[in-house]
Amino acid sequence: MPSIIQFQAFSGVNEFTPFAFLLEIDGFCILLDCGWDEQFNLQYIEELSKIVPRIDCVLLSHPDIYHVGALPYLVGRMGLDCPIYATSPVYKMGQMFMYDLYQVRCRVAAALWSYSKR
Repeated sequence: MPSIIQFQAFSGVNEFTPFAFLLEIDGFCILLDCGWDEQFNLQYIEELSKIVPRIDCVLLSHPDIYHVGALPYLVGRMGLDCPIYATSPVYKMGQMFMYDLYQVRCRVAAALWSYSKR
């Protein structure tokens, strides 16, 4: 019996946008990357939020925001609960990158807040 394979691109095609693709093989859904942009534009999340209940696993290819940026949001806010696969370097560097991005955002927000009180 032949397999049924479907591939859907959510972003990351034709222009430089965050990468997110859904690969479905015989009903098993693999989210290939789940990137976000530096502005944390919710437009990218809206499309992904529709398929979160269908995702069986996530496969991450690179450790930058354009490949893993939406993962914390999908897990924490959208209820994504499935295995997440990545190489050890992608896992460790992605974790450091996301933490660093969070720290920078917090510092910038604090600086803007203190500046606005002057």
